Amino acid sequence: MKRLTTTEIRFISPAHAHKKQELFSVNPDVDAQNALHVASDLLYSVMDILTDAASGGVPLEGNSAFMVTHTLESARAALDSVLGKLEKINAFNPGA
Repeated sequence: MKRLTTTEIRFISPAHAHKKQELFSVNPDVDAQNALHVASDLLYSVMDILTDAASGGVPLEGNSAFMVTHTLESARAALDSVLGKLEKINAFNPGA
């Protein structure tokens, strides 16, 4: 069985979306399991900041807010790259 890999996903950091330049991307043909681990690690890395902000401990602003949005966008791109490959596989193998 062939291993599942990613498709290329280009994305814009939310703070720079007004420039409409896709500076960042998930590379194609990365092992899907690795991509999912990276996405999970990225999500985990912002949990403390979000928990502090949600509990009123530390406001989410400035560089912290930028870091959280960029990290979440990166994790989303990694997940979308795996989903994109799964969708391509399913399109070639209907009913599989």
